Amino acid sequence: MKIKNQYLITNCVDKYCVERDNWKRVSPLPLQLACHAVVTVNNKLYVIGGWTPQMDLPDEEPDRLSNKLLQYDPSQDQWSVRAPMKYSKYRFSTAVVNSEIYVLGGIGCVGRDKGQVRKCLDVVEIYNPDGDFWREGPPMPSPLLSLRTNSTNAGAVDGKLYVCGGFHGADRHEVISKEILELDPWENQWNVVAINVLMHDSYDVCLVARMNPRDLIPPPSDLVEEGNEH
Repeated sequence: MKIKNQYLITNCVDKYCVERDNWKRVSPLPLQLACHAVVTVNNKLYVIGGWTPQMDLPDEEPDRLSNKLLQYDPSQDQWSVRAPMKYSKYRFSTAVVNSEIYVLGGIGCVGRDKGQVRKCLDVVEIYNPDGDFWREGPPMPSPLLSLRTNSTNAGAVDGKLYVCGGFHGADRHEVISKEILELDPWENQWNVVAINVLMHDSYDVCLVARMNPRDLIPPPSDLVEEGNEH
């Protein structure tokens, strides 16, 4: 572990047991990691991307983004390194559709991060756990970042992928998207299914619940009136 700017970056992993209401320390990650994404497929845990501190370089050296995909098997309490992504990145969204992992947008660079220029991405990378390979998906309509570094704006509903909001740039003052995007894996193209959706202009996390995004519950009247005043 290493202290960077008053916070601690670790490789620690803790498992919570719902039945016993307790925590247990399990096998650590192969590397210190922060701002990564986590999904589950077929009872295995997958840790995607993020960034890691440079342990052998001066503190002035910036942290590096990761393109690693790490798989955890709880039955063996063991981590393994799977096929890497094409891009090293963070601030992306993730979702599981039809037992495949979708990684959407983010900030990153091609290949292993060696200090090259980073950019906002419209890239979609899709991982197949059975074959341990990545393939490219249809690019998003525009580069998009998740609203928080440790949360996703995407989710799956009835075999389709939905992305709710996000940032159209890396700057904190960039405009927040208020669109809901839909991707049908069979059609392999993005559709805008809602625009100007009522979302807070902040870093609040947008979660996709198991509901029909085309039939959203109307917002409270006081919020609608407040929104019309601006």
